[in-house]
Amino acid sequence: MLTLNILANTKSREALCTSCVHAVANKGFKGEQLTFCNYGELRELKFAVCECTVYCDKNAPKPNKTIGFVTPGEAARPKLTVIKIA
Repeated sequence: MLTLNILANTKSREALCTSCVHAVANKGFKGEQLTFCNYGELRELKFAVCECTVYCDKNAPKPNKTIGFVTPGEAARPKLTVIKIA
């Protein structure tokens, strides 16, 4: 007989909100904690969240963005030189 023990979130037992972009978390000196979700509208969370459909990790690397009118291959293109032949 095969027995499997599966633990949810074995890596960390803290709430997702601690590392979410949309969270506003406040901790007091005596261990009190207030957590608000700022996705859409600001609302208070009355429990520790372990799964969320709008979770966005604030420690994830940011994607590269192009600002202006430069196409992705334009920077790598060689410059053309015009030579007059007489």
